[in-house]
Amino acid sequence: MGEHPLSFLLPGFHLSQVEVHEQHIEILAERCLRQASCPACQVASERVHSYYARHPRDLPLGGHMVRLCLNVRRFRCLNAACPQATFAERVPELVAVGARRTQRLTETLRALAFAQGGEAGARYGAKSGLLVSPDTLLRLIRQTPVPDISTPRVLGVDDFALRKGRRYGTVLIDGETHRPVDLLEDRTAFTLAEWLQSHPGVEIITRDRATEYARGATGGAPEAIQVADRWHLLSNLREAVTRLLNRLRSELVALPRLPERAAQATPPLSIYDRDIRRGTKDQVRQQQERAARYARYAQVRTLHHQGRNILQIARETGMTRQTVRTYIASETFPERPTHPRQPSILDPYVAYLQQRWDEGCHHNAQLYQEICARGFRGSIRALNQWTMLRRPLLGIRQPPGRAARAVVIFVPPEGAPPTEKKVAHTSLPAASQLAWVVVRPPASLTEEEQHLLLRLHQSSSLVQAYELAQRFMAMVRERRPAALAPWIQACLASQLEELVTFATGLQREEPLIRAALEQPFSNGVVEGHVTRIKQIRRAMYGRGNFDLLRRRVLIAA
Repeated sequence: MGEHPLSFLLPGFHLSQVEVHEQHIEILAERCLRQASCPACQVASERVHSYYARHPRDLPLGGHMVRLCLNVRRFRCLNAACPQATFAERVPELVAVGARRTQRLTETLRALAFAQGGEAGARYGAKSGLLVSPDTLLRLIRQTPVPDISTPRVLGVDDFALRKGRRYGTVLIDGETHRPVDLLEDRTAFTLAEWLQSHPGVEIITRDRATEYARGATGGAPEAIQVADRWHLLSNLREAVTRLLNRLRSELVALPRLPERAAQATPPLSIYDRDIRRGTKDQVRQQQERAARYARYAQVRTLHHQGRNILQIARETGMTRQTVRTYIASETFPERPTHPRQPSILDPYVAYLQQRWDEGCHHNAQLYQEICARGFRGSIRALNQWTMLRRPLLGIRQPPGRAARAVVIFVPPEGAPPTEKKVAHTSLPAASQLAWVVVRPPASLTEEEQHLLLRLHQSSSLVQAYELAQRFMAMVRERRPAALAPWIQACLASQLEELVTFATGLQREEPLIRAALEQPFSNGVVEGHVTRIKQIRRAMYGRGNFDLLRRRVLIAA
């Protein structure tokens, strides 16, 4: 009798029957070997005592669950001195002792658990014939031992949020192999120092400029070279420039426009000027939101003048420390950035529409037919928006029926800075956008950004800040440690308080900054793993505890 066509599924077994049911497939098989070894004394035996059946689940076939029916023999041990009189034959390569799943099914479910987690893994498994509960998948993750990883020579350190704004952990990454080494439950100096002391051999530590990590690295591995993350250095400079621009906002807004840009000051006709549409819901909402932001800004300034520090204000108002710091550093209210206009499908036909509008043709259907004859392929909705913004300017009395919606115009309190006027905060982008113009290489700026930079150069303070920012960016990109000390001295002599504060911090950590310009290592790979940790936490809907997160990060990598 020949072998069964599916015998390759169970090497070492003889398949006697395959039964296909509506919900599952059952495979009957028995072991081909004539003898088995006693697990206690390792003596081989051929004397069969009895038979019994095992029914482990196996990998699905064609989306159907597979259940094996293995006819297993129980042997008599031939060693009279062996304490075990009988024993069952074992097939560890297929199914473990006492297991209800085959080894290959368990490994497949384990991989599914690490990739998808509990709930998502169970949903995906049900669609592919892998019926499993979320709890079983999580149990498989916790049963997997965490591999022992040797102490790295280069260690990257960064924090990640366990609960944003409340609780943070620390991720440790091998800077040479780019693999995760460990996860710590907090970001305190004591925890990091304790880990470093229990894992001697770290020679280089890359980190951000957080004081806790500085004290932890110094206390746990005093001989190790500490390297600042270059990306954070550039980011810290941009933040300092942003604070400077916020402080100088009133001065910059008052700068005259350049003559060559005056001709382009009038916006093109196709821009839908929302300010014309008085009484819309969007305008009312925007004014209310701006009034609320201004009230928070005034509250922060008041509390700061009363002597509160940043952390106290953040806890009292519920704002983030970064927002509080921005409001304190801004002598004028920091407006939200204005978004550049996006091209419209109506742009090529605006000149013709304006001509017909001026001639007295105000009928939408007629105008739509005319531009369609000229090649317009859009809907009439774009034209309706264009005409809707111009009808109120005609002075035509609207039929009675619905009264115009009143608009509550936001008026700043008495004594508010003059930049609270709308013309002031629309004449320049927000400080966060202007900071990018200051720190980016000149060759990467658009024509509009170059003209904006020329306008800012009318301020002597901005000229000085721009020169210092460009020198620092080039120094970090080209990694020139010899230029660090002269740059710090030039910054301290600039009398720009935001840059002076930034340079003072660099001077205090000069060995750390110099190492960043000398060593090839940085924290970029660590930031990538932080992003991966965020993805895993979101996939767990924030419900996974630290032990589960640690295993998914370390083992799956």
